[in-house]
Amino acid sequence: MASFDGLVSKALRGNPDPLIAYIDGGGPLQLSEDDRHSLAYLLEQKLPRIGRPPGSLTPKNEATRCASYLVRIGKRWWCRKHGRKRVPEDILERLSNRAIELVEPEFPSARGKISTRAVIDESHLKRCEEMGEAEFLDEAKSEIIELAQR
Repeated sequence: MASFDGLVSKALRGNPDPLIAYIDGGGPLQLSEDDRHSLAYLLEQKLPRIGRPPGSLTPKNEATRCASYLVRIGKRWWCRKHGRKRVPEDILERLSNRAIELVEPEFPSARGKISTRAVIDESHLKRCEEMGEAEFLDEAKSEIIELAQR
C-alpha cells in the first residue's frame, strides 16, 4: 500500500478513493503526527465550506458590482480625457457616489447599504465587467460618462 502522504497527494489531485479506503480500513486507525497534519490540510482545502460563498448573489453584492462597473467606465473616460493613468480620489468618490445613486433604484433592498469604498475597491476587479449586459445600466453609463468628462 502507498504511504499516507501518497494517498493524500492522490486525493488532492482528485482521486480520494484510496485515502477513503485507507481511513475506512476497518481496524483502529493509528495516524502519526505528520499523517494527522496531512489529513487536516486535505480536509481544510477540499471540504466544501458551510455558509454562503464569498461574492454570492445577494442584492447588495449585485448592486455593488453594477456600481463598480459604472465607476470603471467613468475611470476609463476620465483617463482618456485627461491623458492620465490614475484617477484622483475625489473624482473616484464622485463617480462612485453617483453610480450608487443610479443603481439603488434597481436594488431597493440594498438601498443605503452600499459603501463608496466597496464600489471603488471592486472597480479594480475585472469581474465587474460581467455586469455590462444589464439593460438598466445603458442610461446610467451615459450619465457616468458625462460626469467623467466634466
